[in-house]
Amino acid sequence: MSINDSVIEKSTENTITTSTNKLIRINRWTAWLDMSQSITGVILALFLWTHLVLVSSILLGGDAMTWVAGMMELNFLSADGHGYPWVVSVIAIGVAALAFIHVLVALQKLPLSLKQQIALRKQMSSIKHGDTQLWVWQAITGVIIFLLLPVHLWLIGSAPETIGPSGSAQRIWGDGVWLLYLPLLLSVELHAAIGVYRVAIKWGAARDLNSRARMKKIKTVVSVVFVVIGVASLLAFLPYA
Repeated sequence: MSINDSVIEKSTENTITTSTNKLIRINRWTAWLDMSQSITGVILALFLWTHLVLVSSILLGGDAMTWVAGMMELNFLSADGHGYPWVVSVIAIGVAALAFIHVLVALQKLPLSLKQQIALRKQMSSIKHGDTQLWVWQAITGVIIFLLLPVHLWLIGSAPETIGPSGSAQRIWGDGVWLLYLPLLLSVELHAAIGVYRVAIKWGAARDLNSRARMKKIKTVVSVVFVVIGVASLLAFLPYA
C-alpha cells in the first residue's frame, strides 16, 4: 500500500467515525426529545383529569367545593384555617412551565413550513390512516390550548383566593369566562386522550390491531366522560353566579 493510499484510508476512517458519532448524538437527542414529550404529556394529562375531578366537586354542592379548595390551599396547616392561596399560584406556575417544555418539544415535529403542510395534505388525501388523522387533531387542539391555557392559568394564578363556589361562578358566568373555558375544555380533553393513546402505542402498549382498536375505544370513552363532567361542572356554577 502506498503512502497516498494510507492517507486516503485514514481520512476515510476518520470521516466515517465522525459521521457515526454525529449520527449517535442526533439519535440520542431525538430519543431524549421523544421521551421528554411523552413524560410531560402524560403528567399534564393526569393533572388535567385530576383537576377536573376536583372542580367537579361543585356537583356535590358548594360546601364540597369549598372543602376541596381549602385542602388545595393547605388550610389544615394554617393556624387560622384560611390556608395559603399562593399554593395554587405555585401550582399554576408549575403547570405553565411543564406545558412550555411540552410545547417546545412538540414544535420540533409539527409541519410548520408551507411545503411540509402541502406534503401532509397530500398524504392525508391519498392515505386514510386513522392514527395520522388523530395526530392532526392533536396538533390542531394543541394550537388552541397554546392560545387559551395561558389566559386560564393567569386568571387562576393571579387570584387564587377567589376559587370557590361564588368566586368561580362570578368568573365563569358573571365575567363571561365560560367563552374561554368551553373551547379549552373540549380541546384539552381531546388532546390529552389522543396524547396518552399515542404514548401507549409508541412505547409498545398495543402491539396488534385488536389491542389498538380497544385502546381507541377507551380513548373515546375517556374523552366523552371528562367532557360531560366538565360541562356539567360549568353548569353547576350557575346557581352561585
